[in-house]
Amino acid sequence: MTRRTTGSRTTDSRTTDSRTTGTRTVRRARRCRTALLTIVAAAIIGALPAQLPAQVPLTEYAARRTQLGAMAGDGAIVVLGSGEPVRDFEYFSQSVHLRYLTGWTQPNAALLVLRSGGTQREMLFVAERNPSQEVWTGPRPSLVEAARMSGMPVRDVSEFTRTVDSVLALGMPLRVAGELRGGYAPTAAPVAADRVFMAEIARRFPNVTVTDITRQVLELRATKSAAEVGLLRTSIAITARAHREVMRMLEPGWNEFEVQALVEYTFRRNGADRVGFTSIAASGDNATTLHYWQNDRPTKAGDLIVIDIGSSYGGYSADVTRTLPVSGRFTPAQRAVYDIVRRAQVAGEQATRVGAPQRGSMQAASDTIGAGLTRLGLIESPTATYDCDATGQRLCPQRSLYFMHGLGHGIGLEVHDPDHSDRDLWKAGSVVTIEPGIYVRRNLAEVLPDTPRNRALLATLAPALATHGGIGVRIEDDYLLTPTGLEWLSTLPRDAAEIESEMTAPRARSVAPRDAALVERYRRPLP
Repeated sequence: MTRRTTGSRTTDSRTTDSRTTGTRTVRRARRCRTALLTIVAAAIIGALPAQLPAQVPLTEYAARRTQLGAMAGDGAIVVLGSGEPVRDFEYFSQSVHLRYLTGWTQPNAALLVLRSGGTQREMLFVAERNPSQEVWTGPRPSLVEAARMSGMPVRDVSEFTRTVDSVLALGMPLRVAGELRGGYAPTAAPVAADRVFMAEIARRFPNVTVTDITRQVLELRATKSAAEVGLLRTSIAITARAHREVMRMLEPGWNEFEVQALVEYTFRRNGADRVGFTSIAASGDNATTLHYWQNDRPTKAGDLIVIDIGSSYGGYSADVTRTLPVSGRFTPAQRAVYDIVRRAQVAGEQATRVGAPQRGSMQAASDTIGAGLTRLGLIESPTATYDCDATGQRLCPQRSLYFMHGLGHGIGLEVHDPDHSDRDLWKAGSVVTIEPGIYVRRNLAEVLPDTPRNRALLATLAPALATHGGIGVRIEDDYLLTPTGLEWLSTLPRDAAEIESEMTAPRARSVAPRDAALVERYRRPLP
């Protein structure tokens, strides 16, 4: 499955609050802030019950908040959760930042962290129970239960604004993590709740220094803990099971939505929360559209189908893609393209090692694709270019006409998650995808700017385009980078011969039996 700053004054995370001058004034302000921290915390803190079983330990959430506080420095940190869906029968998905820092998955919540002189106090604001509303939404935790579940002091969310105001009235700098990119525009729709909050702060506290610390939260999220890797392993295992179900049952005449239905049934039956992203079941020419989502075409004999799917388990998303011949075997033209993509994936895997440059993986895969496309006559040479604007002054690699996306990305709470190897050397602990692809669109003449050079290029490529037009292939797997190598997590058939062996076996007429062990795992905490 191929970041907003606003406020009255905005700085980066290294900005210091220089509005207070004079040693005596500074000391007085610090005493006031420390006193406020003590008063606010005392009002809500008490003996907290032991944590409930959880996939990520409460101690880990606490450590994340402590790290963020140390990165942000003295001041107030606010992280807003997602609001209640407008219609109570719609699916609720928590803000990934709040979930990462607290594990809280109920709507209308917010985190406030107060830090001064190395002392850090934290409180979670949640919606108090409303039994009459729960007739529609289901039972919600009480404040006492919320404290037990989160391991944090808890207050009613109705007190959030008043508490934040009392902090900002003392001139404490405010740090916010959320959807803050871009200027606030009251007429924009939809407007992220974070930006509405920031606009109101700017209006009522024009002298408060505001810092966007979303980047710091992303930095923390980029390094996956053992608990997170465990959740990803389960999510990937469920996703692989769904792929196997499709390989067992798919045959010509199935509609793309039947593939989607089988995949998503398998996800939920095995304990996944939901899909990690919109499932892609792209057959025929649809396979040449990277993020095709309609999933409403009947498959035909001779088609390829690209199935790009990922379950979300405990909030963590897998991302695995297979390209299958609907009739069971690849045609010669399909096999030629498929084998190039598979070799490119192998080249990317071999270049992905601790200490190696990340760009080297992309270069290895791209070079392999360039050589393969040249052999097929789809480009003039591995280094050949085309005019990528109407002036003919800007040149782009011809291979980018067929392989136009990156080689991979991190996975985690979001399917495109930050990874600590991003734009740098590969580091142990990265959980990433490697997903080369080739997409031969029949309308390539419409994609190319109309220049003399491009017209000549199209004439040269015409025979190969006639043979391979409409073929789309992507192969994507999930990996854990370790100090000793690259662990393949999404173990599934992927070589062409393996795929054909699965697809030519007698077609199953019913889904696989329930995997009780996988379902039972849902109830067990990780060590």
